[in-house]
Amino acid sequence: MSPEDRNRYARQIVLPGVGEAGQAKLSATSVLIVGCGGLGNPAAVYLTGAGIGELTLVDGDKPTVSNLHRQVFFREGETDTKADALATHCRSLNPGTRVRAVNEYLEVGNVKALVQAADIVLDCTDDAVTKHLLSDACHLLRKPLVYAAAQVFEGYLALFPNDTAKSIHLRDLFPEPDPTLPDCATTGVLNTAVGTIGMLQANAALTFLLGIGTPPIDTLLTYNLLDNRQHRLKIKKQYDKVILPPWGVGGEKRASLETDDFELARYDLVFTMLDEQREPEPAADVIRLTKRNPYGQCVERMTPEGEYLIYCNSGKLSLMLASQLQKAGFAALSLRGGLVAFGR
Repeated sequence: MSPEDRNRYARQIVLPGVGEAGQAKLSATSVLIVGCGGLGNPAAVYLTGAGIGELTLVDGDKPTVSNLHRQVFFREGETDTKADALATHCRSLNPGTRVRAVNEYLEVGNVKALVQAADIVLDCTDDAVTKHLLSDACHLLRKPLVYAAAQVFEGYLALFPNDTAKSIHLRDLFPEPDPTLPDCATTGVLNTAVGTIGMLQANAALTFLLGIGTPPIDTLLTYNLLDNRQHRLKIKKQYDKVILPPWGVGGEKRASLETDDFELARYDLVFTMLDEQREPEPAADVIRLTKRNPYGQCVERMTPEGEYLIYCNSGKLSLMLASQLQKAGFAALSLRGGLVAFGR
């Protein structure tokens, strides 16, 4: 270890269970962070500060003003992508960490290569389809995954080692992506909720890599920001189906699921996933889907020959639903970015 590194990590090296050997292990570790928003911001910065050797940041989005209250390492008027902007900040914090920005969304075409190259993966995304894709890949490739989510005043965290074929994984909690669950663009989120959970993700990764403490291995940790209470629930093995490689034949790319075309007349049917409070009066002929089986409500009105548009508030719930419908053979598209992207 160089004198410069000893000085930089002096307060960390002195810790029980770390030392120079632990610091050397961190510097030899490659971390993949998928999602550079509210969770990915603090997770990436604290792992960089801790001296992780290589960090890969994946996100195809650009910062917007509505992101800035919780994505605090971006600037107003930012022109770079989220991955590039966060990578720039991390490099300025610690030149010793090799940081790579991947300006793409995670999808079936890139997930295998990205996960294979990492020693540990952090799920900092905010949509269920991507979370299941990432979890399936980590499980099949035997890569540890730190899962997290945050909404309103609460956050959730779990660490899946994925060290055997029978390991517990995300599908033991949520067997399938659920398009009825609201996202934070609909429910809102306290900025310190994502900040706290993002830091807990970094903490779980560090303690797991160093072999110290009790990270939430195969355990769902919930944290409430209003009363600062933390609960741990041991996850039981419940999912017994075979997980097929998501990069195999039949996987759809995000680009084939989304559209920017909001000209309603060009579609055979248009569906909204917004309730009466968010969208009191949809445009004429737009069909409102309820939370009770939106997939079934669509299928009963669709034919394989038709073209269909689905939209929600942020484009994440409709993306999940479009994915399910395309797998069933229907030409369904999600409005990219939802109504928020169109200023409505």
